[in-house]
Amino acid sequence: MRSLAPEAQHVKIRAMPRDPGAGSATRAFAVAAVAIAGLVFSLTPLSDRIDNALLDVQWRAFARLGAQQAPDDITIVGIDEASVRAIPEPPALWHAAMGTALARIAAARPRAVGLDFPLPERSYDGLKPGLDRALFDGLASAVEGGPFVAALNIDPGTRGARLIHKPYLALLGESRLGLSLTASDPDGVARRYSLVVPTEDGGFPTLEGRMCRALKTECSEGLIHYALGRPFTYVPLKNLLAMKDDELPRRLFRDRIVLVGEALAHGGRVGVPVNLAGWETDARTTPGIVLRAQILRTALARAAPREAPAPLRGLVLSLAALVVLVREWRMTALTAFLVALAAAVGGMAALRSGFYMPLGSIFATLLIAVVGRASWRRVRVP
Repeated sequence: MRSLAPEAQHVKIRAMPRDPGAGSATRAFAVAAVAIAGLVFSLTPLSDRIDNALLDVQWRAFARLGAQQAPDDITIVGIDEASVRAIPEPPALWHAAMGTALARIAAARPRAVGLDFPLPERSYDGLKPGLDRALFDGLASAVEGGPFVAALNIDPGTRGARLIHKPYLALLGESRLGLSLTASDPDGVARRYSLVVPTEDGGFPTLEGRMCRALKTECSEGLIHYALGRPFTYVPLKNLLAMKDDELPRRLFRDRIVLVGEALAHGGRVGVPVNLAGWETDARTTPGIVLRAQILRTALARAAPREAPAPLRGLVLSLAALVVLVREWRMTALTAFLVALAAAVGGMAALRSGFYMPLGSIFATLLIAVVGRASWRRVRVP
C-alpha cells in the first residue's frame, strides 16, 4: 500500500473560526435574561420588603447626618400617662378637661389647631350635668379662634364613621372634620401618606388633608420625609391644664400649628424608621400624633420625595444587567460591588434632593448577573 506523503503526516486540524454574530447574540441574550429576571423580581413582595428596609436605612442615615431645614411651627399637646393619671375622670368623660385645653390654646391665637381625640357619640349630661356644655364651649372657642379640624374616627367593626353628638357635629360641620387614618405597609411601618381617602362618594380628607385646606395651602402627598425638621415641641396635657395665666400658653402656641392627641408609651403607636418624638428614646415606634405632625410638616413643605416612574426603573435595571458582560466571574463580582456602591451613594443623594429610586431590585439584578456569569463558567463547553 502506498504510504502517505511526509508532508501529509504533519497536516494540523485547525479550529473553525467563531462566528462574531453568534457571540454578539449570546451576549445580548444574557443581558436581556438578567434584565428580565431583575424586572420579575421587582414585582414580587420580597422586592418591596427589601426596598422598604433600605429606605428606612436611608432615613436613619440622614437623621444621624442632620435634619433638613424645615419651619419649626408645630407644637404637640400630648395625652400621656401622666396626664391620664392627673385627670380624675375616665377619658370618655374628659369634657371639661378637653374643653379647658381647647379654650386655652385658642386664647393664645395659634395658626391652626387639630384635635385627634374622639368626640363623644352622645350626651353625658345624665351622668354629670354640664359636661356637654363644657366641651361645647371649648370647641366653640377653637372654631372662633381660627382654622380648627377635629378627627373623624372609623369604627373598625362597621368600617363606617363613628357618630358624633349632634350639637358638636352641628358646630363643626363637615368642613372641620378629617379622617383619623394613617397608612402602614405590611410590616407595620408608615412610609407613605395620602391627604384624601377614597370613599363611595369620591373621597374624604384626612385630618392632615383637611388642615391643609383650612390653612389654604397647596400640599403634596407621597413619601413621608423623615429627615425633615427637628423633633417637635411637646407640651403634656396635664401641664397645659395646670397653667394659671395666659402668658405661657401665648409663648407656646401663638402663631403655631397645635396638634392635640395621644402620646402614650403603649397603645396607639405606629412603626417608623425615625422617631421625631424628642421626649422618647424608642426609635422603632412613635405616637400617632407625632406621625400626623410629620405628615403635616412634609405636606405643608411639599417635601414628599417623588418616586421613580416605572420606565426609569426598567432602564436602570437594564443598565445594571450589563454587568453580566464582564468575562471573568471574579471581575464580574467586583464590578457588581462597585456598581452597587455607586447606586447606594446615588440613591442617598437623589433622596436628599427629593427623588426616590428603589434600590432592592437593582441590587438583586447585580446579584443575578454575578450568579449567572459564575454558572455559565461552570457549564460552558471547554
